[in-house]
Amino acid sequence: MDRRMESLKKNIQSVLSEKQLHPIMNNTKWKELQSAVINTLPFPPPYQVKYVLEETPEPISFDNDVWYFGDWNEGLSLFYSVEWIRVRPRYLKHRGVLIDDELIDITVEFLRVLHHLNIPYIEESNSYYIFGYTSNTDKLFSKK
Repeated sequence: MDRRMESLKKNIQSVLSEKQLHPIMNNTKWKELQSAVINTLPFPPPYQVKYVLEETPEPISFDNDVWYFGDWNEGLSLFYSVEWIRVRPRYLKHRGVLIDDELIDITVEFLRVLHHLNIPYIEESNSYYIFGYTSNTDKLFSKK
């Protein structure tokens, strides 16, 4: 491993310790989720990601449905740096200037993936938070 990666991992470990965050996901679970999303869902749902070393999530605003897909191939490549992701398993399909966009919703399919992989999450306002690390597991659940 090169020095930059070692330094990054040490910085992440320091922040995790300082914030008293405990791991929920590991690389194997992240890879299983990534693979299932890419290979079984009709489209890769958009997401917001919060990295351990960053103060704000990307994108900053994610309270409404969006028109774009999530980059599940390369967007989550350093799994150990992900504090959480907020997934909206739906998007707005543009239909024209005079016609409202169509809401395409794959929530049922996405939840099926989470349950099948036994990945804990929190549901809030049509979004599903999946934590890489957290200080409180009381609200996390995974239904079978």
